Amino acid sequence: MAEKRPLRVVVLGGGFAGGYVAKHLFDKNLGLDVEVIIIDRNNYFVFYPLLVEAGTGSLEPRHCTVPIREFASRSELLMGEVTDLDASSNKVHFKLCGDDTVREIEYDQLVIALGSVTRILPEKICSGVTEHAFEVKHMSDAVAIRDRAVELLELANATDDPEEKRRLLHFVVVGGNVTGIEVVGELEVFVRGATSMYANIKPEDCQFTVIELSPEILPILPKQLIRWSTQKLEERGIGLWTGKSVKEVHADHVITSDDTKVPCSTVIWTAGIAPNPILQEFKDLALNSHGGVDCEPTYRVKGHENIWALGDCAGVPGPDGKPMPPLAQIAIRQAKQVAANIAAAHRGEELEPGDVSVLGILVPLGRHQGVMNFKGIRVEGFFAWAMWRAIYLSKMPGFGRKLRVLLDWTINCFSRRDYVQLGMNPNATREFKGPDRG
Repeated sequence: MAEKRPLRVVVLGGGFAGGYVAKHLFDKNLGLDVEVIIIDRNNYFVFYPLLVEAGTGSLEPRHCTVPIREFASRSELLMGEVTDLDASSNKVHFKLCGDDTVREIEYDQLVIALGSVTRILPEKICSGVTEHAFEVKHMSDAVAIRDRAVELLELANATDDPEEKRRLLHFVVVGGNVTGIEVVGELEVFVRGATSMYANIKPEDCQFTVIELSPEILPILPKQLIRWSTQKLEERGIGLWTGKSVKEVHADHVITSDDTKVPCSTVIWTAGIAPNPILQEFKDLALNSHGGVDCEPTYRVKGHENIWALGDCAGVPGPDGKPMPPLAQIAIRQAKQVAANIAAAHRGEELEPGDVSVLGILVPLGRHQGVMNFKGIRVEGFFAWAMWRAIYLSKMPGFGRKLRVLLDWTINCFSRRDYVQLGMNPNATREFKGPDRG
């Protein structure tokens, strides 16, 4: 009699969503005899809530990266990229990193957790984003922005033209959402703090502008917290341009939707996310109007009995019928429900619909200030900032990594940041170009 083999679950993507599914599939209460294989292009995932701080020097960047093999230690990892899905034969095609050979792996259950990419608008709506703007999606992006800021400070320090100096030190953030505000808040602290190292630059030479299409920044927050955040940011000299968008991005300026030309040297694009475009190549999958995997409330992909999806790449209806929002806190809690439903499906039991909702929103504004809306409790100022740090420190995987992050924060209380380039991504530097004097 042939030995019964374990249930094979292949997880596409090893980020928050995929990593936590792989971990929960081994929970004792599920009672699964399971083999879990993760396919991801990296052997780590980034702890995104601390990404901006790592980029601007509050944290050591490697302390915000979590090794997948350590985090999901009972799973196997294939470091590669998925190329195709054959749902009819239960096979995934992929290429290992550094190898062009197309391989295949068979699955019993498949979990799609391929995450998202920065939403880049079509060229006819906004041109030049890919060529001239920075994203904030990966650790290399955050470090590239830091390196860019240091390079501009060096260049501005050697520049005698006041107008050119202001252009070089003007940072424009497109998108006044949580990520955009966190970026501008931390970047303002980093750049203005660095001016003490330069004899020919004053803090007021540095400009920061947020351009947001909505009537207000941070539209996810209650009005009270929006007003408080707006006031505090404007008091620091950060320009908040709401009710307008950007239609052209150039090397030395942007053009807004009302045809205003804004001289600048750095544009950081945080105007939303979109599901991973590789999903368009999976012809067997039903996608929704946003390009995400169309799912049942149970996370099961429509039209398939053994394929599941969650996280930023999935459109999963919540209890109110609306898709669950693409947030890290949502993906982490979805993962446990997906693992439970895979176990239930394997045993032929009834599946439970997902019921994950947003518990709260915390936004750090820089300078030890922040805002928090947690289950209707609204907090602003230092306490909100301290709560943000405490909550995300508690969620950081692994005691050793928690300790490293805490030590980084403690050291920063007694010493200044290093205003130096890290050089981790030399190809990310965007083109320098002086203004057209005509």
